[in-house]
Amino acid sequence: MNLFFNLSFRFLNKKWFIFHGDMRFAIPILATILLFHSISGRCQDMDNQLWINNALTVPVTKNLSYGGDIGFRGFISNYEWNQILIRPAINYRFNKLFAVSGAVAWFRTANRNYPNLNEFRIHQDFNLNWPDLGFMHLFYRVRIEERFFFYQTSLDNSFNVRLRLLVGIQSQDLIWFGKKRPIYFQAIYESFKNFRDDNPSEVFVNQVRIHFAFGHRISKAFRYELHYIAQKSRLFSNDGLSISQNIYRVRLFYRFNK
Repeated sequence: MNLFFNLSFRFLNKKWFIFHGDMRFAIPILATILLFHSISGRCQDMDNQLWINNALTVPVTKNLSYGGDIGFRGFISNYEWNQILIRPAINYRFNKLFAVSGAVAWFRTANRNYPNLNEFRIHQDFNLNWPDLGFMHLFYRVRIEERFFFYQTSLDNSFNVRLRLLVGIQSQDLIWFGKKRPIYFQAIYESFKNFRDDNPSEVFVNQVRIHFAFGHRISKAFRYELHYIAQKSRLFSNDGLSISQNIYRVRLFYRFNK
């Protein structure tokens, strides 16, 4: 992780980072890097995970679209825990500020030392983009998940409801690599709250995620994002042992033309 932060600070020191003497872009980026450095310095016994997602969007009308994503998650150093997911979704955007979406998902979790798990999930999203300050904008998401857990052992199947609250900052598109392939940065905070958690249902019960992300628009149809995520979780329940995790996430996005 020290290499990541060293490279980040060198990146911020580049002369071409300054546009017409305006350092507004540096402030949120630098603050986020310092925050992650503080978190990583306090974390012990960190697990390192790699997540890969490929998302597709197919527009139906100006406001309505469908699609979804598939993904893989797992430990970098071993195969004791890994997960695959398939998540079809439908989205409706009312205007530039507000959108809603819904999805159904299948998560297949393989554990070396714990029972394997099939999770079926339904979620509802409520998304808001506001305010737009020109050089950056804020975005928010409320997600409600209904989660059904089915074990491949004699353990009882279970159900819970999870609330996820997300707030993020995204820079405006920056043309450091040319106008046709702009880049952007994000800083994101997300918290999780489980309800009906009387029955242990999963190995990692997520508590908090903090992201720092770099995005690159290759074309109008395709872009990718590289995320570093500092995640806090508990083992098996909301009251379980607290653990910290480093997550390196690659997200690919493709939007079909209407």
